[in-house]
Amino acid sequence: MENALFVANYIIEYSNNKNYEINNLKLQKLLYFVNVRNIVENDVELFSEKMEKWKYGPVVPSVYHEYKRFGAFTIPSSDIVNEYIEFSTDSFANLTDIKIEEYNRNKISNTYIIEDTVDKLSNLSAFQLVDITHTHDPWKKDENHIMHGIQGIKYTNEEIKTYFTNHPEAKLWETQQY
Repeated sequence: MENALFVANYIIEYSNNKNYEINNLKLQKLLYFVNVRNIVENDVELFSEKMEKWKYGPVVPSVYHEYKRFGAFTIPSSDIVNEYIEFSTDSFANLTDIKIEEYNRNKISNTYIIEDTVDKLSNLSAFQLVDITHTHDPWKKDENHIMHGIQGIKYTNEEIKTYFTNHPEAKLWETQQY
């Protein structure tokens, strides 16, 4: 399973190569749709981190924090984060292990799903995608908690599969034309 940051990097590079708009907000929604599609079609998440339900829809917090410095501006391929550093600690919070992963676009799996989904959603703005995700039951059912500032509410594979199985019209990768 991939690291979400590296899937995000792939999306950024691909979007820039195709001259698609890609800012942090749109990146978060694209991560959601590529992950949802992989869950629906392959019964497994595309990346290891869980997506959370935020005010503006689905977010991978670690990716959000890496790219928030760009605000609403385009994230250039030249500024992607090429290393992922993971720290392990023992029960007393002593550093026991440091794992450094290097980004390699050739190691990203299911690139067809990523590229096809990005292509299909490229004509939608970040806020159009936000509005769409707000209509999905997995986000909608927690809307009251989200809007009252409760943090850390995560999407589950089960709710995603159930929703997209029962709502085929929500599979934008099948309905959008680019």
